[in-house]
Amino acid sequence: MKIREEEELEKFIRENKDKFDTYHPEPGHSQLFLSRLIKKFKAVINIVPYLVKVGIATIFIFVLSFVVWKTFLSPPLTNISLKYWKAEHNYIFRIRQSTSLAKKYIINPEEKDKLNSELQQFEETFEILKKKLKENPSEENIADMLRFYKEKLLAIEENIQNNRNKDIQNN
Repeated sequence: MKIREEEELEKFIRENKDKFDTYHPEPGHSQLFLSRLIKKFKAVINIVPYLVKVGIATIFIFVLSFVVWKTFLSPPLTNISLKYWKAEHNYIFRIRQSTSLAKKYIINPEEKDKLNSELQQFEETFEILKKKLKENPSEENIADMLRFYKEKLLAIEENIQNNRNKDIQNN
């Protein structure tokens, strides 16, 4: 439909060409037109400094967040080796999963308190091992940390299994 309108417009212009040539624009019209055109291009070009600032800010925030993560939030074995980080990440994931599952199965308030005290004891042991590992990242301390993760995971999984068995016996 646009093509037809454009063709009609072209036809109208050709037929009335003489009328268009008789009227002249006001003096200074071309200057006004050019100044508006230049302003429009300046508006488009002037966003480049803002884009550069946004890019620099984005890179700065990314680097800063990485430094904060590496310094304060990363697990202890991350600083030593990628291989240990993978093992630690796997243990932490499984521990969190098992902990939430254990909390789901425990109904008795006494057992919940027992689980919470075990988790608190694990947390205290974790902080001690983390300090030792930070002071001295020896193979013995790395092995202690991995052993701690394994023992914690096994204890939580044993707790889950005991609670499942109790649920089965009660039903």
